[in-house]
Amino acid sequence: MNKKDILPVALIFALLVAYPFIDRAFVAKIFPAKTRPAPAAPAEPAAPEADPAEAAADTPSEPPALSAAPEPESESPLVTRHSSPVTSDAAEAAPDLTLPRPDPVPVILENDVARFVLSTRGAGVVHADMCARRPDGTLLYPLSADSPDTPVHFEFADRPAAAFATPPFTADTDFELVDSTPRSATFRAASTASGLALERRVTLDDAYSLTFEDRLVALVQTVSPPPVALSLQSGWMGNLPGEAFDARLPLLGVDTLSGSAVKFWGNKLDSWFREKTEGAVQSRDLSQDLPSVEWLAVKDKYFVQILRPVDLPARATVHARRGAPVPTRSFLIFPSQAYPFDSVSATLDLPPVATDPDAAPVVTELYLGPKVYDTLLATGYHREDVLQLGFWRVIGIWILKLMVWFRNHVWPYNYGLSIILLTLLIRVIFWPLNHKSLASTRRMQEIQPLVAEIREKYKKDPQRQQQEMMRIYKENKINPLGGCLPMLIQIPVFFALFVVLRGAIELRFSSFLWIADLSTPENLFADVLPIPLNILPLFMGVTMWLQQKMTPTSDPQQQKMMLMMPILFTVLFYSFPSGLSLYWSTNQILMILQLALMRRKQPAPATATAR
Repeated sequence: MNKKDILPVALIFALLVAYPFIDRAFVAKIFPAKTRPAPAAPAEPAAPEADPAEAAADTPSEPPALSAAPEPESESPLVTRHSSPVTSDAAEAAPDLTLPRPDPVPVILENDVARFVLSTRGAGVVHADMCARRPDGTLLYPLSADSPDTPVHFEFADRPAAAFATPPFTADTDFELVDSTPRSATFRAASTASGLALERRVTLDDAYSLTFEDRLVALVQTVSPPPVALSLQSGWMGNLPGEAFDARLPLLGVDTLSGSAVKFWGNKLDSWFREKTEGAVQSRDLSQDLPSVEWLAVKDKYFVQILRPVDLPARATVHARRGAPVPTRSFLIFPSQAYPFDSVSATLDLPPVATDPDAAPVVTELYLGPKVYDTLLATGYHREDVLQLGFWRVIGIWILKLMVWFRNHVWPYNYGLSIILLTLLIRVIFWPLNHKSLASTRRMQEIQPLVAEIREKYKKDPQRQQQEMMRIYKENKINPLGGCLPMLIQIPVFFALFVVLRGAIELRFSSFLWIADLSTPENLFADVLPIPLNILPLFMGVTMWLQQKMTPTSDPQQQKMMLMMPILFTVLFYSFPSGLSLYWSTNQILMILQLALMRRKQPAPATATAR
């Protein structure tokens, strides 16, 4: 062949080879309808042969699969080419190009008191059970009074506790389970977008505490990603079954430790989050109130989650979710409506950490368990302050310890009897003061004629009147404040006892006589009466009235005012825990016995009735 003919032949051969591409890319676009009318006709019956018309009615899943095929056209010409003459079998095989997401694998860590279930999705706690038992084998923390064999259960599937809250790793990240034992587990996840891998080791101790060790490593060792800030979240904490809403005593709360001061934010939630719509989730960054926190607690009435980053300051964010409106009453009479919080949660934002493989891991402790003073005290870092014992916490701690001691050592081992014995002990301690107070009041009655005479004689000279009255008090060895001093001294004890009985988990489901639960009002005939019947507050009011009638007083007007106290206390105590009403009723009975004993030994002076 002549050399001059080689080039045209090569071009013709190249055009023949490239013609299908040229036809598809250019000719078909210029003459779409007229160039290839014939192939379009047989293409239509091809699909019905493989997928008859009745398939559209019997199997509605097929048309969506076929209609979804053109979507990848802009991404991959290969998919478009194979999808035009595709059969039904090929269409069903198309989704296999995307690997299915693995199902989360549960990982169980447990000891003698708790059982925690973690998940490979998020590497956080998705379930928790309080499994501690008494020496007799019964559950220490049953879910409800009607389910004594079911432990208290926390469900965190929608927001795993101690999981990550912000990218590159979140509660929705799939982790690989590297290693697992009954007390520990190791997880690993990689993020190609950030170029990082995260390894998390979780360890369970002998109580209710989990330790999380998180280490960030660059996927490519030659590249050092910048420091990454991790965020950890708590699970949603809501009320347990049977815990009734009380507007005066909010059960849900969030606490923080900054320095050595514990802040309680539960009473501020309602003022922070104004939206009152069922299901509304609202958040507040606490950094505007506290620059950093050392731990963050989310709690209900009896249990608490405490997240503590070890040796790292953190910022805190509080989340709260409104529940359904609840009918309530103001002053026990006027109906009203409240919008309680259904649950609370929080997030800890940690400072940026290095991705150096030789750097120390980020260590975070999670306590998830009961609000028991000794248990929390053993964990350190002021965690026991979540009991919120208030200003009189020192007295409250001793009252709690004594009450538990009586319960554990005095037959029949009941907290109702424990409260009675505790009241008796307090009464014995204050007996000398009360006796001295009553004796001083009786002497005041004896000198009332002299006091009345001085008031009449010096009614135009108040200063001289005061001087003469003080002279009479001094001559008769009377302290005008002697009657009030014992009451003032007992006020701290009363308030401390009130706080202890209001939230002591030890009283939960503790019955006594007709009282089903000393930590709640009696609520007898709640399904029948418009206002439940509480016997103890009514009995307490009667004993207070009788005690006021028996108490000597030097001022008749003061006695009339004091007779109003039983009514006020009855209304006040009517919705309080029955354990508190039991204490005050027992205290009043002992006071009446003391007054009767004094009257028998020291009859009332004649001047007491000669006014």
